Amino acid sequence: MLIKTPRQFSILAACMLSLLSVVAVELTLYLSGVTINQRYILMMFFVLLILCYLIIYYLLEKLITQKIRLLYRTIHNFKINRGDFPLNMNEDVLGKTEKEVLVWVEKSREEIEKLKLQEEFRREFLGNLSHELKTPIFSIQGYILTLLEGGLEDENINRAFLERASKGVDRVTGIIEDLDVITKIESEELKLNTTKVNIVDLAKEIVESLEIKAQKRNVSLSLDLKRAGYQEINVLCDRDKVGQVLGNLINNSINYGVENGQTEVRFFDLEDNILIEVSDDGIGIEEEHLPRLFERFYRVDKSRARNEGGSGLGLAIVKHLVEAHGQTIDVRSTDGQGSTFSFTLKKG
Repeated sequence: MLIKTPRQFSILAACMLSLLSVVAVELTLYLSGVTINQRYILMMFFVLLILCYLIIYYLLEKLITQKIRLLYRTIHNFKINRGDFPLNMNEDVLGKTEKEVLVWVEKSREEIEKLKLQEEFRREFLGNLSHELKTPIFSIQGYILTLLEGGLEDENINRAFLERASKGVDRVTGIIEDLDVITKIESEELKLNTTKVNIVDLAKEIVESLEIKAQKRNVSLSLDLKRAGYQEINVLCDRDKVGQVLGNLINNSINYGVENGQTEVRFFDLEDNILIEVSDDGIGIEEEHLPRLFERFYRVDKSRARNEGGSGLGLAIVKHLVEAHGQTIDVRSTDGQGSTFSFTLKKG
């Protein structure tokens, strides 16, 4: 017989104790030469059975209730009184408690892992932020100290050093502004001004604004409208925010493009949505970096990225802005062959 419930255990234990007691009494009387009516033996057995059952049941219920109540206080982190924890002795109390403990252990393990990841992310974020700010601040400090030590009177260097210090200040300001944008997005303080926007016209404006920079790097910019099949594509979005997304993606493709390379903006009709792609044939990104590409301050090549003068927050902002529209952004890339960033917007 498989014993699962406290009541079953109480009955079995009471039967065994009563039976052993009766056998011991009858054996003692037999050895003493005393004869007793079997009816009395049977009555004694049932009386002992009931008494043993009641005592065992009471003690077992009290023990289990105390232990399990203490256990539940621990795993649920709140006070449990007797009335708040009714015990059904006909159920598999220990089995049920074991399952809840296992669930609590698994949940606690997940929370601990999550806290470890958050702590690791916090340390990495603070380290990266310190590193990103340290470079321009130290350069500003160096230029100012040079000017204070006599360079201010030297017309050959004073203006040049002030301009370089100003660029350093702009770099710090840019990082702080980008952090402020991300903070507002994450705290849902950033409000979207959603309107119907011709995404083709917006893309043309961004491309035209970056043409001079692209020419300096010998990168060709173009729009591919053949795939969409028409010249006007209306979407529902915040024009400025999506312009910021496109600007960042196209600007990155220019920065990491190759000599005589090409960047192309493409549009695809996906029934309720429009897919926008920014593709280039530049240096590409190794596969191991792709999962973390949209993290704050994450650098595929730290020295090269800093030389480009970015804040390290551009792609993080892009991801937040796209997700603020209820859409997603993705990237596919092959090292040495180029990258394609794609995101969707709802049709207008």
